[in-house]
Amino acid sequence: MIVNPKVKLLGIGAALLTVLIWSSYFLSLRFGAHSALTTYEIALFRFAIPGLILAPLFFRNLNKIAQVPKLYLVGLLVGGGLPFFLLGAWGMQTGQVAEGSTLIPGVAPLFVTGLAVLVFKQPLSKWRLLGLLLIASGVFAFVANSVLGDGNLKAQMVFLLASLFWALFAISLRQCGLKPLIAASVVTLPTALVLICYGLTMQPALGWSDVSTTELVAQMLTQGIAAGLASSFLFAFAISKLGAEMTSAIGSLTPVAASAIALVWLGELLSSSVLLGITLISFGVLFASGLVTTKR
Repeated sequence: MIVNPKVKLLGIGAALLTVLIWSSYFLSLRFGAHSALTTYEIALFRFAIPGLILAPLFFRNLNKIAQVPKLYLVGLLVGGGLPFFLLGAWGMQTGQVAEGSTLIPGVAPLFVTGLAVLVFKQPLSKWRLLGLLLIASGVFAFVANSVLGDGNLKAQMVFLLASLFWALFAISLRQCGLKPLIAASVVTLPTALVLICYGLTMQPALGWSDVSTTELVAQMLTQGIAAGLASSFLFAFAISKLGAEMTSAIGSLTPVAASAIALVWLGELLSSSVLLGITLISFGVLFASGLVTTKR
């Protein structure tokens, strides 16, 4: 229990900054999908910048990383690395920011809890069950909206697959025992090396020369510094000051914040079904976080 209100305020501030970074990440993917920058270049920003910065941390903890079971290392690389990134980028080519920012982080608790119950035999409280049912209902609202012709079902399926990958990353991070920044180095540095080798051998087409310096810097800061470095530190800091339940509850604001930013910057209008889906999934994440059980 946190007694010092200043410490609690710092934790809340870190959690809200994390929400802002996550929202900006999805907005950045949407902008990137419609700019001259290629997916390869944005991936390079996302992994090479933090990978090179975290390289000393990676090599200092190489022995500790080597002790992690290979299954969890693969889970980190697949769930938080290039496969996850590509799914999000591909989905954003046709999907809305509201869909990606809601379905990817919002549905992940459904997959995480499902795997925890089925694989690790963890108990499921009635409040968590209610949260998972709300998340599932929110997904149904999104799919129903697409079936009725107002959404992109293909993009939503890609986002749901990305959410499954993110759940795999979350479980691997929980089980591997590595600190967040060390785990980030495990994901970013090897992925950066793969991308650099691919660029040197395949020489893919690049579009950086056709975009403004402002857009180029914004993508580098958002993908490389904010999403690649700051989010890991801020999220871990918020958990240390507030606890996992409160931090996850604040994280449920991500789709709301991202949708509001997309409305202002991109003019993305949301149907009533999508708004219903966002509401259901946000409240579902709140209940699934365990905050209600903790208060009781």
